[in-house]
Amino acid sequence: MKVIITGATGLVGSALVRECLNNNAISHAFILTRNALPKDISANAKATVILHDDFSVYPKELLDQLAGAQGCLWSIGGRAGQFPDLETHKKVQVDYPVAAARAFQQSLVPEGQDFKFVFCSGKYAEWDQQKPLYFMSDTRRVKGQVEKALSALADAAKNFKVFIARPSGILGPSTPGLMSTVAGKLYDAIEVDKLAKAFVRIALEGHETRIVESAELIKLGNKL
Repeated sequence: MKVIITGATGLVGSALVRECLNNNAISHAFILTRNALPKDISANAKATVILHDDFSVYPKELLDQLAGAQGCLWSIGGRAGQFPDLETHKKVQVDYPVAAARAFQQSLVPEGQDFKFVFCSGKYAEWDQQKPLYFMSDTRRVKGQVEKALSALADAAKNFKVFIARPSGILGPSTPGLMSTVAGKLYDAIEVDKLAKAFVRIALEGHETRIVESAELIKLGNKL
């Protein structure tokens, strides 16, 4: 399977790159990135690194480079507090992935096959924009917006499948063992490499539900 990866310089995206390059079921990875990647990645025969500045537009020449892809692993985004303002957060968290999904649905869906768009969201994302929220309200509402928009696109399109991963917490490779164990037990945190395995498994096999909650991601990441 050939896949598109975004967010390659971030915690989740870099793990997705590692997993795809090491997974024999992934034949090629098209990596969309604003910044150059380390030589060991850009020189890998399984990787095509494509520098792309504006994730809100997908011109024909770019889509031609992505021809043959059967899925996308999307990991650009974050919490509202990580952005300078709410407008920027919405642009990155909602506008970018919806623009990509629409472009891929219109141009990349293989004849007679499914294209799988696997999106990294977060636990407690809220679709109801009017519901009172008492913690992380902006983050949860914005993630709810993008989940709803991507789901609507998939519902209206043939052979374009959206899967939404909702990790509760993500542990980096440098997280100490004891902290990792405690965090995992307290709020279903998942190690980033296992989250990457879960993403790739969903891209390869699909999943029985569109929204994949944290506990299920952990099962998929641990599955041999």
